[in-house]
Amino acid sequence: VTREQYGGKVETTIEVEEDRAAVTVRPAEWPQAEGTGDADVSAFDADIDESAIQSTVTGFEEVAGGDVDIAEAEFLISIGRGIEEEENLPLIEALVEATDATLSSSRPIVDNGWLPANRQVGQSGKVVTPDVYIAIGISGAVQHVAGMKGADTIVAINTDPNAPIYDLADYGIEDDLFEVVPALIEEFGGDVPDV
Repeated sequence: VTREQYGGKVETTIEVEEDRAAVTVRPAEWPQAEGTGDADVSAFDADIDESAIQSTVTGFEEVAGGDVDIAEAEFLISIGRGIEEEENLPLIEALVEATDATLSSSRPIVDNGWLPANRQVGQSGKVVTPDVYIAIGISGAVQHVAGMKGADTIVAINTDPNAPIYDLADYGIEDDLFEVVPALIEEFGGDVPDV
């Protein structure tokens, strides 16, 4: 079995020597299968050595679903640290409205409390596979990329020509988002807010 470790920085090949093993697959790693299979499913009693278990589940807390499921969106506009401050959100929201997209973000935006957790893309957020993903002011850390690399078309807007997001992007705009976003809003017939 080959798996990623350390936030996707390395791949490790693991040889399984036991008779049975449980293997999990990260959502959106492959396109959804068409049709159904006919595998035999059989139940069995697991012989578990309780002393070998080194962790304990103490409870489960479900995160509120929020107003939208970004995993189902076909067009996402995602923001990162590059928007600088919460007061600049109306500019991005105007682009989202003009393009009929859905707003999402990288972890720092959620950590700052600017958007709710259900809008976060990445390893500690949601895995998304939209038709179009516009990354605005996102550097492209491996934790974020793990959540959006399955998008069909990725557009990056970033002033840093060496930002890792450009390694993944189909299209890149190396410019100031505060110049690019208003131009896009106008192009799509929206109103540019004063920020």
